[in-house]
This record gives sequence, structure tokens and C-alpha cells, in this order.
Amino acid sequence: MDTRFMTRCRSHSPLFPLLLLVALAVTAILPGKLPAEEPRMYRVEVVLLRHTDADALLKEVWRSGDVAGLEHALDLTELDEDEVDHLFRDVSGTPFGLRGVVNRLEQSPLYDVIASYAWEQPGLPQEQAIPVRIRSGQVLGRMPPAFEPPPFAPWQIQPVLGGVPEQPDEPELLYEVDGVITLTLARFLHIHTDLLYRPATGDRLPGDHVTTLEGDQFAESHVTERRRMRSGETHYLDHPLMGVIVHVTPVED
Repeated sequence: MDTRFMTRCRSHSPLFPLLLLVALAVTAILPGKLPAEEPRMYRVEVVLLRHTDADALLKEVWRSGDVAGLEHALDLTELDEDEVDHLFRDVSGTPFGLRGVVNRLEQSPLYDVIASYAWEQPGLPQEQAIPVRIRSGQVLGRMPPAFEPPPFAPWQIQPVLGGVPEQPDEPELLYEVDGVITLTLARFLHIHTDLLYRPATGDRLPGDHVTTLEGDQFAESHVTERRRMRSGETHYLDHPLMGVIVHVTPVED
């Protein structure tokens, strides 16, 4: 096993246990037996779209919720080269199989394309699967801090090593779409979308559905679905406010 890869992974502490488990499964050699077969690699293509029907906002039953596995999700844009080469690879710059679908959506007045993604990953069982983080669309502001420490007088501040106080983490940006997409492999492929959709709403919704952040108003809807699929199929996961198109194909050696 490449120790450089595992050393780098330790810097991503929430992901390290999952990545270690997968890496061991891929590279383990049993005594007296051949190396374990590497998992099959798949190319995943995703298109996110929003419906342009303004009345859908008023008809929607708003259900917020927490995205499961967000703390373990893999952000492809933050991986270094070694990590990508071992498990996941962002291939957004390669020819896009759903390009024709995107072109038709862009010509339709019924939809707006939010974003498109393409990546390669191993097909793993559910207990080893790693969610891929999805953040796209309009930036609505910054996430409010989970905890606001009380103010202290200068003489109450405890000394720190080196004399430089630790700076708080930069607040995360709040995106129109935020969540995870997980591909698992059993007898069939399974795709699981777990997303929060936050359309900028202005004054079009009743006040009890609206959150105000930095002067802008938005509502939040939990968009989640599981779908069994075969490789080579294209699936449309629909929702009154947005849709997700998924196409999965095996990566040929």
C-alpha cells in the first residue's frame, strides 16, 4: 500500500477511517492466495436542474432535514492527485455523455441547468461506500456559526502556544444545492441522492417557510431518493422543484 497516500489522508480526519477501509479492501493480500480482486470502476455523470414554474414554490410541501453522511463525504475538488488516482477521479473535463441531454434542457423554457458533474469511482458495497459532496447553484450567503462564543475581556483570554490565538474557521458558503450522491454496488447498482435545495424566494412564500440570511430570503427542501439501476441506464429523479439526471457506465480497462 502506498504510505504516501495514507499519510495525506490523515489530514482529512473525517474521511480517513472510510478511505483506510476501502484501501485495505482493494490492496489486501491473503496468505497463500492471490491478491483480492480490485473493485469495478464506474463513470458517474450527473445533471442538476431546476424547474422554472414559479407556482411550484407555492405548491411545495417544504420538508427540511439533515443530509446523512455529510461529515464523511468526499469533495472531489479538494483531493490531491494521489488520492484521486487511488479511489476517485474528477473527469468533468472529458467528453460528457449527457451533453445532448444538457443541450436540450438549455433550449427548453421549462428547465434551468444548475450544474453537471462527471467522476470515476469504485463500485463498493453499502457499508464501504463513500458519498460524493455536491455543492452548486447560487451562493445564498454564509452558513451561520453553530456556536457563538461569549465575549471576553482581554485579561480573561488564556495564553496560547506561540502567543497567537487560534483563528476560527471560515464560515462555509451556503449553496442553492448542497448534499451528497452515493453510488453502491450489490447485485445491482444503487444511486442515492440526499440533497438540500434552497431556491432564492424573495417574498413569494409565506413567512413561516422562509429563512433570512444576510438580507436574502430562501426556503429549504429535502430532496432524497434511492434508485436501483443497471450500468448504461439513464435515470431521472424528479422533484417538484428540481431534478437529477444520473448515468452510470463501467470504466473499460
